[in-house]
Amino acid sequence: MARDLTRWNRAGLDRVRYVDGNAAVFLERMRARLAADFPQWPATAAADAAPREAMEAVYQRNPDDLLWQLTRGYARASHVLAESLDAIANEGWIGTATQWESLRRLTAMLDYAPHPPASAFTELALDYKPTASGKVAAGFQVKYSPPAGGKPLIFETLADLDGDAALNELRPLGWDRNPLRLSGATLVLAGRIDKLKTGEPLLLEDERDGRLQAHLIVGALVAAGSTTIHLSPPVSRHDGFLRGHTRCHLLPTDKLRALAPRTTGAEVGRSLRIAGSLEGLRAGDLVAIGRPEAKPLYRRIKAVQGEHLVFHEPLGVVDLANSTLMTPITVPIAHLGGNRRLIPPPNITPPRAGWQVRTLYIAGDWSWLSGRWLADIRHAGNPEREYLPVYECINADYFPPAGDSQREQLLAGYTAVTLTWSPDEDRTASGQSLGLDNPQALLVAPRAPGPWRPDTFLQKSDDGRLSEPLLVEQPKKLAPGDLAVVARGGCLAWARLRHVSVDSENAQARLETVGGWQDRGDGPFYLESSRVFGHFSEARELLDGGVNQAPLTDAPIPLASLPPALRPGRLVLADNGRTVVSTRVSEISPAGESPWVRLAAPPPKGSSFGNLRLSANVVLAAHGETKPAKALGSGSGAANHQRFLLDVADISFVPDPAMPAGVRADLAVRVAGELWTQTANLRDSGPADAHYQVRPSEDGTLWIEFGDGRNGRRLPTGGNNVLITYRQGVGAAGNLPAGSLLRPVHPHPLLNGCRQPMAASGGGERESVAALRENAAAALLALERAVSLSDFAALARANAGVAQASAFRLANGRGQREKVEVVVVPAGGGSFTPALKASLEAFLLAHSLPGVQTLVSPYQPLAVRLKATVRVRPEAFEAEAVRAAVSAALATAFALERRQLGQVLYRGEIYGVVDAVIGVENSDVEILTDAGAATAARRVARDGSGRVLSVHPQARQCVHLASSADIEVRVEDFSL
Repeated sequence: MARDLTRWNRAGLDRVRYVDGNAAVFLERMRARLAADFPQWPATAAADAAPREAMEAVYQRNPDDLLWQLTRGYARASHVLAESLDAIANEGWIGTATQWESLRRLTAMLDYAPHPPASAFTELALDYKPTASGKVAAGFQVKYSPPAGGKPLIFETLADLDGDAALNELRPLGWDRNPLRLSGATLVLAGRIDKLKTGEPLLLEDERDGRLQAHLIVGALVAAGSTTIHLSPPVSRHDGFLRGHTRCHLLPTDKLRALAPRTTGAEVGRSLRIAGSLEGLRAGDLVAIGRPEAKPLYRRIKAVQGEHLVFHEPLGVVDLANSTLMTPITVPIAHLGGNRRLIPPPNITPPRAGWQVRTLYIAGDWSWLSGRWLADIRHAGNPEREYLPVYECINADYFPPAGDSQREQLLAGYTAVTLTWSPDEDRTASGQSLGLDNPQALLVAPRAPGPWRPDTFLQKSDDGRLSEPLLVEQPKKLAPGDLAVVARGGCLAWARLRHVSVDSENAQARLETVGGWQDRGDGPFYLESSRVFGHFSEARELLDGGVNQAPLTDAPIPLASLPPALRPGRLVLADNGRTVVSTRVSEISPAGESPWVRLAAPPPKGSSFGNLRLSANVVLAAHGETKPAKALGSGSGAANHQRFLLDVADISFVPDPAMPAGVRADLAVRVAGELWTQTANLRDSGPADAHYQVRPSEDGTLWIEFGDGRNGRRLPTGGNNVLITYRQGVGAAGNLPAGSLLRPVHPHPLLNGCRQPMAASGGGERESVAALRENAAAALLALERAVSLSDFAALARANAGVAQASAFRLANGRGQREKVEVVVVPAGGGSFTPALKASLEAFLLAHSLPGVQTLVSPYQPLAVRLKATVRVRPEAFEAEAVRAAVSAALATAFALERRQLGQVLYRGEIYGVVDAVIGVENSDVEILTDAGAATAARRVARDGSGRVLSVHPQARQCVHLASSADIEVRVEDFSL
């Protein structure tokens, strides 16, 4: 071989070329050397031929000369051997080695062991059967069967769990009670409610203290899952009803007339309600109100409004129970008597001192006026107004006409009516007298009751409430304990009934309440229009009554009760329906206080009383299945560094912060019954330490290596005295989404099942060739300790659950401790879960300097979409095959595994990938970003037409394709 190999090792090659020839070159060299010894050999090419053509002619020549054939065969053999030597030589340098075993051997000289694969892990929430409690031993198995088929994935719990059914799910106190105050004129009730009627009452009940309040339904809108009701009057915030503690009672079965107790007399203003029809009454009419035999009230009607008569003057006290409204009779006055008629006045003494008396004469027999009250229509004052003074008739003597045998009388055929009044009382406000002064006619109430009766109303007690007992017509279903509402228009009174006494003979019932009737102070409850509603057949909650959106912070979380098994340090999953956080109980309420619990980490962002669920029967589970113990080999006390091959692939590796890779093989080695301890490297073990180390092999199996008496104990002599128990199951396939692990492999007597609220993460493949080449040198510099930022990044990348990592220094603030943030990309495309975060932080803490605070954060994905238009010669390539090849090439080149944190994406990279696909003549490519990604990126460069030229991410971001669905490839026919 030539010594100068520089012409074979140009920049840009990823391998060193140690061979400077091939079979044709070697043959030419041997032919030239042998030509001196065998000059009679004919020339192989023309003397003026080019060197390359001459060399090809020599190699292709096939003479019958045996020596020539041997020489050419030797040249070919040399070519094969030289290429093998070249490959072996490249495997001898870490920069060009391509075989995993070669790199393992090379890095072993740096005392660096390749990072093993890692098993995914997650928290499982076990659901205990009602009232059940007890221990679920480690090794409880659940499985996931891939939908596409294949071998199920087995997960096993890694620790014992002392659980209790009371810890299946803990909810904050009042989680299903809306704490907002109820207000407004609209209620939205849960469920569909038919047969609602406008004008019927609705009762609100406060479930906390039984307080009631009635409203009228003025409108309703019925939907499939809810019913909207409009109320009158609106509910006020000051009423104190809470949405989550309010029950609505609707659809009364009984609608009864109220009978008693009714008010007999009342102070009435200018308005009087009439029972029944008001036909025959008009504005301007003059009526007498009262009993015919008692003093009536004479009033002129100002207006007729609905069921009410409005008068010009207040009525005062009215006997509502016995009064009627009558049309007064006009009594014409014939003459006033006096000296002109020679009629002596009657000798009648006034009934009261100071009252005046006047006798009038009316034609006809009006003797029935005695004891009646007559009214005069008078107008006085300025401005002039109407007055209706009333005069008492204290005597009415009728003088019948004289017969033929009798002497003629002056008063024959007349009735002498004597009226009395008080000059002091019967005068206007301005002092004008209302005494009788030549009246032409007077008014008197008829002897029979009138056709109109005032509407009486239910009597109220001295405290302003309806009196008890309330007498109603006989009900159909009303019973003690029912709710009842007395309604008259918008006037409402309500109560809970204590006793219902039914009188079937009289078709009546007596109602007695618990605590009396409640109302708003309105009224009165007129008998004619008041109805008693009872026995409400529907009770509904508000549609949002069970939604408590009050936010939860880092404060203690109140509970309805505190299960005895809930103790500080217990693992808890806090789930708000969108995010799940793994944490522990840090503090519980002391004895004597209302129950509460405080978590070590605050609940997930967006948590509220209504959406937070705490699962406290939680245990860590990892991918893998425990296999029966097997004999690994026989120990020899005279042998150093004994090692045995565990010829099983896919051994599980579980998190262990003490290990350089953050994981350890999940196996147990017993030597002569003694359990030995796994260590990262035997060089750190003493002569008496029962340690062993695990090293991976090229085919995925493991070597179990023991000490030499100086670094770790030798194995004692014995036959098959080395036994091993292991778990099998590892790799990125275990990174399952939340909700995948639901089926126990075998039923457990204490459990109904299990849940997987969080995604499984941490699963990864063993260290690749490229990672080995990169990480070995960095590990040599770091020496498993993190001092600089690059050390933190290198240590994080050394963890089997991490694909990429970058470290950043954070501001100390007012503290003295150094703060370092490590941004990681989980291995295998897994999720960044709280369990993975805790595992990585514990791993970095174990390998960093004391006093350094380390925070592990997930990378920020910056997803893009790619669009490519490729042109293909249709006569040479199938368009669909080329399109599929381009899509596959783009998906591979720009997947998360191929991109680096902070790496810029250039459009030229995409051209390079697309144009390298066989069959693509030329192409046009585009980078598509949404508004969110463009804003989050450090910079997005565009050309004059707005197309993206490059995407420059932040240091904590990674630009990549989220999925193959983000690739759009269009194929066109190529033409010049």
